Amino acid sequence: MGQDINRRDLLGSASAAMAAALAGPLSLPGPLEQILPAQVSALLPDEARGAAELIAELLRLEEEAKALRLPASALAFGSGGIPGDTSRLYEQVMPRLVALIDRSQARVPQLADKAAALLFRLHQTQYVAPDGWFQGSLMPALPSVDFPQTARPQRIATPLDGDLPAQPVLPGVVLAAPVAEPAVPDVPTVPLPGISASHRFDDISDEYAAWFGAAEIRPKHRESTDWHLTMMRQSRSRYAALGKQVGVPWQFIAAIHGLEASFNFRAHMHNGDYPLHQRTRQVPAGRPRAWLPPSSWEASALDALRLLGFTGQSDWSVPRMLHRLEAYNGFGYRHSKRASPYLWSFSTLYERGKFVADGRYDPKARSQQCGAAVMLKLLDLAGELD
Repeated sequence: MGQDINRRDLLGSASAAMAAALAGPLSLPGPLEQILPAQVSALLPDEARGAAELIAELLRLEEEAKALRLPASALAFGSGGIPGDTSRLYEQVMPRLVALIDRSQARVPQLADKAAALLFRLHQTQYVAPDGWFQGSLMPALPSVDFPQTARPQRIATPLDGDLPAQPVLPGVVLAAPVAEPAVPDVPTVPLPGISASHRFDDISDEYAAWFGAAEIRPKHRESTDWHLTMMRQSRSRYAALGKQVGVPWQFIAAIHGLEASFNFRAHMHNGDYPLHQRTRQVPAGRPRAWLPPSSWEASALDALRLLGFTGQSDWSVPRMLHRLEAYNGFGYRHSKRASPYLWSFSTLYERGKFVADGRYDPKARSQQCGAAVMLKLLDLAGELD
């Protein structure tokens, strides 16, 4: 227990030091040893050290863009220093890297490549390969014609630790932990259906519809979800042109791209692998199989959609989309009647609990990614979900 307390204290010290060193007007930080006190830097855990280095590199790239007088981006998000809270690092940094790519790709592609490589590094802090890329993953909604032969044991979210009692915020909705933030206004009082252990669409379609209708954006994520809506709107033409080829709604593609590649158009949509001119290295490795320059994002994304069996489907209602998305990511949360962060993160229907690696569920971990259902909800509220 003492070791855990020391580790928490150290991470807190590192976060406070990063916040103090990197907050305020945009400046170019020096080496890590100059940013953090020597005693903290010497004992810094890998994740905190990696966070500090990533933030420093982002600020260097933004300073380079400023020196080159690159045009502003409609995707601009935040400015200056970044809060040192590593629990929200991805949420704060991902939009800034996407905006940096958007600013530089036309005039300084080398800078865009640097930002895309850094975005890949950041993406890896959140990414765990979905069950959809593994054999025997119980995916009735995804009849792939070419699945990889790698097997993954069935994932099940273990019960909560005793120090994290479940505390639903809506009748019938079981969450993974108490909600420690201001109540969201206008939360429905009509009881929602509980989480069924079934995988069959016919058994859970009403559940998807009810949850989608009741989901509210958590206030602390509002700036981030507003950015997600802007990002999806700006990239709509690319998603729509791709979807038209295979009969997949652009909104569905946008959600997959955000979660699987952090909206990086210089990476493979399969898993966020960078760079595009190389085949994928993570599961599913070696994709696309026929891959010669020039290698476009559209061609790679098309391979991913076909490989997963998303193409040629007829029903694209919201419940059906949510079922396909959950089946692709995996039903491990449903086995324990928990809300999947892949769908509901950033909403009132999810607080914490996440698979952080194959077979390892952490009840205290929070997803830093906006859930797919929440992205669809944003489009629905904006009148852009057909």
